[in-house]
Amino acid sequence: MNTLWIEKYRPKSFEELLGQEAAANVLKSCAEAQNLPHLMVIGKSGTGKSSALEIFSRQFYAEASSENTAVIPVSVMFSQGHAYLEGCERFSHLYDKTKSVLANFKYIVKWYASLKPLSAPFRMVIFDGAEDLPKDAQAALRRIMERYSATCRFIFVTASAASLIDPVRSRCVPLYFLPIPYPLIKEHLGHILQAEGMADAVSSDLLDMISMGAKGDLRRAVMYLELAACYDVSDPLEFMKSETSAYSSAASRAAVAGDVKAVQSALETLMVSYGMTAGEVLILLRKAMRDYFTPDAALVFAAADTAVRAGQSEYLQMNVFAAELCAVYAKK
Repeated sequence: MNTLWIEKYRPKSFEELLGQEAAANVLKSCAEAQNLPHLMVIGKSGTGKSSALEIFSRQFYAEASSENTAVIPVSVMFSQGHAYLEGCERFSHLYDKTKSVLANFKYIVKWYASLKPLSAPFRMVIFDGAEDLPKDAQAALRRIMERYSATCRFIFVTASAASLIDPVRSRCVPLYFLPIPYPLIKEHLGHILQAEGMADAVSSDLLDMISMGAKGDLRRAVMYLELAACYDVSDPLEFMKSETSAYSSAASRAAVAGDVKAVQSALETLMVSYGMTAGEVLILLRKAMRDYFTPDAALVFAAADTAVRAGQSEYLQMNVFAAELCAVYAKK
């Protein structure tokens, strides 16, 4: 399938991390020294925080990266609560529906922190969207950090250090990711267009507008660039509306190609990052797949819609839906 540009051009090394030399050098030195303190990774969306930690994890742990790194999406866990925990494959085996979301959160963190590191001195637990951590959850984390600090490093990815309580902040080294300067964004977008063989697809004025309008958010700039180059979107007011369409188009192409994980990833992004319900995602995807629709695909959509309307776990049902939809096109 044609991967979304935000994933296709995601940095894979510290050298590719745009505009964050200071933070990249710190993480690179830690990887070389085979050590890492607890961290507060501070910065706005689209500045490379998550990418930098992924790069560090791959360099530090090599082939054992996924086994030694646990990412906990704080925002969606506490906003979606039980529905998310029940439907998420990563956490469903640890989920106890009789306990509160906070109690489940503490158990999940303790479980990951207590695991023995694989061929490494310590594991990493990353709290993505840590600014949304409730104060009582942070208080519990302080005690967990003290207990497991010998074999686990805790990393808080947040837009604001002020969102964390003093006992947590005092145990972490701050690592700042600044908004990416406009000239670097524009240059990067130009390289992407050249790599795609679409150097003339976006006018210089529109490229300027995208680069400046992103306000230091490279992820947003790359998404807007793809919309302008591939979907002929040039009105700034249409960019946000078209982002969800880009994800649904990517999910559509992935389904036809039989790429279950890519479909699941796109659908999860629509639900988590854009706050869409499963029903809304199904409607959006049905429109995106109108050129590929078959009677068997219609039955899969109908079954998913029925399950969601019946109140079953949206995340779980959407994962099942993605697998069944891909299976339909795999038969062709």
